[in-house]
Amino acid sequence: MKTTKIFVMAFLFLVGCVMGISTSAAAAYPDRAIEIIVPFGVGGGSDTAARAVAEGLKPLLKVPLVITNMPGGGATKGMLYVAQQPADGYEVLAITTSHLIDAVKPKTRAQLLRDFDPIMRIQWDTSAVTISGDSKFKTLADLIEYGKKNPKMLKFAGTSPGGWSEIQTVAFFKAVGVVVTFVPFDSGAEIKAAIMGGHIHGAVEELAETLPLIEAGKLKSLAVIMEKRHPALPNVPCSAELGINYTHGLMRAWGVKKGTPPDRIKYLHDVIKKALDVPVYKKFVQDNHLYARQGYLGPEETRKYWDDEVKFFTEVLKDLGYVK
Repeated sequence: MKTTKIFVMAFLFLVGCVMGISTSAAAAYPDRAIEIIVPFGVGGGSDTAARAVAEGLKPLLKVPLVITNMPGGGATKGMLYVAQQPADGYEVLAITTSHLIDAVKPKTRAQLLRDFDPIMRIQWDTSAVTISGDSKFKTLADLIEYGKKNPKMLKFAGTSPGGWSEIQTVAFFKAVGVVVTFVPFDSGAEIKAAIMGGHIHGAVEELAETLPLIEAGKLKSLAVIMEKRHPALPNVPCSAELGINYTHGLMRAWGVKKGTPPDRIKYLHDVIKKALDVPVYKKFVQDNHLYARQGYLGPEETRKYWDDEVKFFTEVLKDLGYVK
């Protein structure tokens, strides 16, 4: 009896030790560097956005923060890499609208909705219908009238056939009853030159890309695609006030591999949200004209936003013939 009692006590002691070690390990998160995977090259919009958040985040963390650029596969190489890592909260994926579009017809074995959990949506950008500063079209109504009378004659450019540029352009004009011809270019610089040179009619571009030329009078915005007027273009109407039921915009979010413990997702959410209030990130928001729309959404709201956008992209890509 005495031997049995000693054995039981020893067993309980060992269990307690193991549980204590486990609890201590869980409570210690994070206890090593957290890596942010940016699935684009250095210097692009997604990279600079991630680095702006990271600069505000570093002082709030007790461990190093590492940014790794992993371009390739239309942003899917980095996504696949994170999907193949342990679900432990030490690899965070910088997610863009490109990943939502890819979810319609995945290019890799990873799929955003199936394989990732959102931490938060961080940014929600604004596009504008942009034409040459000396264009004959004075208002969006003029452009729409011409487009309806001349189907497919309006030539609007973008950089990603089957991606965000084409979806945003074609879907917006479909909402106003116009069929446009999408003209792909390799870069935003080429698009702007083609507009100003009169080779194409315009483009649906983010404001940060076009505002300096709009302010210089070389380009002109006929409408911003959002719920209200953008403070940077107070004289330009928004799609909502023109009666156009279309307000989609480019988004950026951060997420982790599905199965990451909820307490770790909460830790990341809370510390990243604090980082959005630091001066270095606020300056980035101001410089890139992201202040007009609320970018932040919590995990559950972000999940719903992702689901809704993927449904929308599916319908557009079906119309364009990219998916059956």
